[in-house]
Amino acid sequence: MPKNTFFNLPKEKRERIIKTAIEEFAQAPYQDISINHLIKCLDIPTGSFYQYFEDKKDLYFHILCYYMDGLLEESDKSGKKLDLFDEGKNRIGTAIFDETRNRLQNYQAIFVDNFNKAPQEIKRDWSFENIIGGKYMALYDYSIFDSEEVDPAVREAKHLMLGLAMAVPNVLQRFCSRCQNNEEYHRLYRLCIDVLQTGITTFHSKDM
Repeated sequence: MPKNTFFNLPKEKRERIIKTAIEEFAQAPYQDISINHLIKCLDIPTGSFYQYFEDKKDLYFHILCYYMDGLLEESDKSGKKLDLFDEGKNRIGTAIFDETRNRLQNYQAIFVDNFNKAPQEIKRDWSFENIIGGKYMALYDYSIFDSEEVDPAVREAKHLMLGLAMAVPNVLQRFCSRCQNNEEYHRLYRLCIDVLQTGITTFHSKDM
């Protein structure tokens, strides 16, 4: 998260910095944008940049949160939710949030195209630092946990259970590159999710 120094800037300057950063991250994946180039485009001294942000990743994650906030706002208004356990809905992904995708500039370029090309460690850090256990967990559908067949202990830990499902892509990248073999990646992803889902619906705490 940006430092207080950034949030204390005049609104116009904050918006200019974010607008410029969005334009730059729309041009290339995270790893292809040097920090020196970014600072030059922002038209601020290097010292000021580090007074506003910890590093390039801090700014990048702030931009990603900008899009996530848009999704969360649309979800609150429309009731739309992401469902990791429904294969059809999961393949559509954030495309269900059509209003946000159309309203926010460079959504597709930054949050979909270039994010998918970002290093795996960046995607992993983003998930664990800004989604799992955070406010963006509200974007997801928890209806699978409403079934009477689901053990109360699992239902009580539903946020943790969903966090495990969200971690699958990060683990799976170690076994199969989505870019090199997309079909095999989706097959293994479905296998992991099916095994997790079956465990959720059949586990009984009395068996422990």
